[in-house]
Amino acid sequence: MKRYVVFLLVILATILFISMVSAAGSRDGRGVTSWSNANAETPEVDTTESNLPIVVRSLSDGTTTRVSVASDGTEGNAFSWGSSISADGRYVAFSSDASNLVSGDTNGTRDIFVYDRQTSQTTRVSIASDGTEGNADSDYYLSNSADGRYVAFQSDASNLVSGDTNLATDVFVHDQQTGQTTRVSVASDGTEGNADTSGFTIISADGRYVAFQSDASNLVSGDTNLATDIFVHDRQTGQTTRVSVASDGSEGNDVSYKPTISADGRYVAFQSYASNLVSGDTNGTGDDFVHDRQTGQTTRVSVSSDGTEGNGVSSHPAISANGRYVTFYSNASNLVSGDTNGTGDIFVHDRQTGQTTRVSVASDGTQGNNSACCSPAITEDGRYVAFQSGASNLVISDTNSWSDVFVHDQQTGQTTRVSVASDGSEGNNYSSLFDPAITADGRYVTYHSEASNLVSGDTNGAGDIFVHDRWPEQSQVYLPLVIRQ
Repeated sequence: MKRYVVFLLVILATILFISMVSAAGSRDGRGVTSWSNANAETPEVDTTESNLPIVVRSLSDGTTTRVSVASDGTEGNAFSWGSSISADGRYVAFSSDASNLVSGDTNGTRDIFVYDRQTSQTTRVSIASDGTEGNADSDYYLSNSADGRYVAFQSDASNLVSGDTNLATDVFVHDQQTGQTTRVSVASDGTEGNADTSGFTIISADGRYVAFQSDASNLVSGDTNLATDIFVHDRQTGQTTRVSVASDGSEGNDVSYKPTISADGRYVAFQSYASNLVSGDTNGTGDDFVHDRQTGQTTRVSVSSDGTEGNGVSSHPAISANGRYVTFYSNASNLVSGDTNGTGDIFVHDRQTGQTTRVSVASDGTQGNNSACCSPAITEDGRYVAFQSGASNLVISDTNSWSDVFVHDQQTGQTTRVSVASDGSEGNNYSSLFDPAITADGRYVTYHSEASNLVSGDTNGAGDIFVHDRWPEQSQVYLPLVIRQ
């Protein structure tokens, strides 16, 4: 009798599973449904429990929310751009021209805000330590620490710290816990830069290190190349070092851009047009490099798996938290075999194995029929890569003829679109003019979009910042069957 009841239980569970799969499937055909009994991945029958929980999780039909809003939910009255998200997805930093996201915003300039997804509070962080608002734009190249406490950003404002007299763009860090704002684009002795420091500011996971690009020639000694360089400022020791250098310390003979930093601040990836950072750099175009601040070694990562240099420009690298993986954009056609689409793609280079793979592809490996663009983002372990693409063949039913944001899973090979509404509807305008960002585990993706149909009530006619939750809350269904021993 006991064996009969167990068999019946399995049959009933199977029927329920099939019905849930049908209900959970997404319109893009990307639904992944899993069962769990004590987090197992396959159905199990436990003859000692009175109820069998079935957990259903969809990896595609997530929820999309707008975060560039005031604390009461009021939408911004102007454009919002560029975003960064804390490791757990709670805090989202972004820039906005809107004047109605916080009270007292009367400076008529772009500011940096942080939205707390747990409390729904929006605060402005591009302010002086006494709360004074900036007297000029604070722009969209920003970054927050893993816990969301520290926010690094660039600003043209001259009143965020005392002694700011260089009439140049600087990089600042605001501590949300203490309210203190400090300037980090300075020399080790505190001297302010003699030229603009701007673009692609990034802070390490613990908030100690800030990497940035600068035209200043007085942040370190021996800076005579008259080119934009990459620097790292240690907020604990006050030391500023230049990292866009060769392994022997030689400065680059051309410009360097777009730094990104590992969680512990040891590795810094960046783009450079310099040809003297590594030996054998003869392609005459931009490449992506990683500098190890511990050993002083600089290596080139925008290469094929056999080390061949790219035959086209590579740019916009992003490094995983552990420093092992670097994802980047390139229009080179020789980094992987079969690259015949004649357009830019997103790649990942594994610094441990030397392998380079293309990730801006469909789940079956089909290459994109239009360019992937700009700055990809990568999770802590390098598994998930978020990127922007104008391709219409990366997922099925992509018919909006706009650029979208996608996530590629390097483990399963699956590519999903995340710039969609909660019901799976595709956006009616482009998404991610600026960098998408992804949480440490790959669950949340934040991006800019001009679409007005991703959430209800989007009537401001402006670009907004959205967060897509790729893993909706798991739902459990209990079979009320009791099996007696």
